Amino acid sequence: MGRNTDLSLQEKPDSLTRQLSAARALARISSSGITVYDHRQRAHVYVSRNFYGLFGYDIRPGRGKVDNKVFDQKIHPDDLTELAENGARAMKFMKNIGPDMRRQYKMISEYRIKSGPQTYIQVIEQHQVLEQDELGHIWLSLGIIDISPNQTDFQGVKFQLNNFHTGENVQLYSGNDSAAIRLSTREKEVLGMIRDGKLSKEISGLLSISVHTVNTYRQRILEKLAANNSMEAVYSAKRLGIIS
Repeated sequence: MGRNTDLSLQEKPDSLTRQLSAARALARISSSGITVYDHRQRAHVYVSRNFYGLFGYDIRPGRGKVDNKVFDQKIHPDDLTELAENGARAMKFMKNIGPDMRRQYKMISEYRIKSGPQTYIQVIEQHQVLEQDELGHIWLSLGIIDISPNQTDFQGVKFQLNNFHTGENVQLYSGNDSAAIRLSTREKEVLGMIRDGKLSKEISGLLSISVHTVNTYRQRILEKLAANNSMEAVYSAKRLGIIS
């Protein structure tokens, strides 16, 4: 594995130099993959060495800034669109709150990246604001990526926007926003069986998955549809055209 890659420190603002130094220090004591993303350049200006071996990314020393395409090409195609939509909604939320509040929020996503020709692994990625410019626009953000402890029963992209000062989990859309609600194929399958009156144990047998996994699907469906119970979820999904 090579050295960490980042842009030359010449002619950089002190705040960028400081944040890159902090990112390198964090990378030295962490097994996570670390990046610093420049929203002006739309590129990563720092990528830690862990991306070479741990996640299989081909990022070489001296490459300079790293375009998003380098990262996107390894993400499972079924996950990429949803990740982009979640990121866009999160950025819209962040732009609508005061600049002094933005550093309190952390965006957390779980999704799949390619680890071999035919193999994918699940990873957990966290993003939070590091620096804003003089106009209050988001400039730099920190990304931290780890291999997920859960490598079985993948249930689609998981996403949260949390205020880690208060514990608040932000809802980025309402239950009436059908364009923003995305149920995975398996979630729709489970919801269809719930609509048909099947219990978790029956669904478990029909889909050859554990009851625990079925109940996890149930919980995620309720969260996505902002429903209090299964019947509300079925009603909302029918009204929104998600299921028939």
